[in-house]
Amino acid sequence: MVRLVVTRADYFEAATKILATEGAGGLKIVALCASIKVTSGSFYGYFGSFDGFVAEFLAWWEEAQTLRLVELSNAPDDPVERIRTMKTLAGSLPHEAEAAIRSWAHTHPIVAVAQKRVDQRRLEALTDIVRPVVADAAEASRLGLMGITLLIGLQQWRTPVTQKDFDMLFDEYEEIILVRYPVTRT
Repeated sequence: MVRLVVTRADYFEAATKILATEGAGGLKIVALCASIKVTSGSFYGYFGSFDGFVAEFLAWWEEAQTLRLVELSNAPDDPVERIRTMKTLAGSLPHEAEAAIRSWAHTHPIVAVAQKRVDQRRLEALTDIVRPVVADAAEASRLGLMGITLLIGLQQWRTPVTQKDFDMLFDEYEEIILVRYPVTRT
């Protein structure tokens, strides 16, 4: 059965699933189209080429998995709640797809540029969220770097990333940050 209506987001979500299960090597036009039950003509109509698709997919990934999470994390007024929100949202990332994108970045220059940009934006965002809780900017930078390194390390080390492992690491990381907060917490 061929689908009559498909969106760019349908392609991107399908690509995320393929990356999570098969890695970048499995992300091919035929497999992508088959997974959402469309013809390759639909694909070319939207993206023009595989490179066009990759560029749009990476922009979508950055928006959905970084910029949107940062925006949601910054919504609460309370700095402790911001940290907890960021932790919860980071736990919901498609970790296996993220690991596949990082691996893909070693062989695809466009992916490498996007990966570096996402890493930098995530580091800046986490540092900004930690900053109101710690004594100074240098400490916030170190704690931001620690958090990003924990996330990347967990994604690269464990497939699948279990909620248990994520919680074990990031509950401890949260506590490392919050013991620096001068206000009494509940």
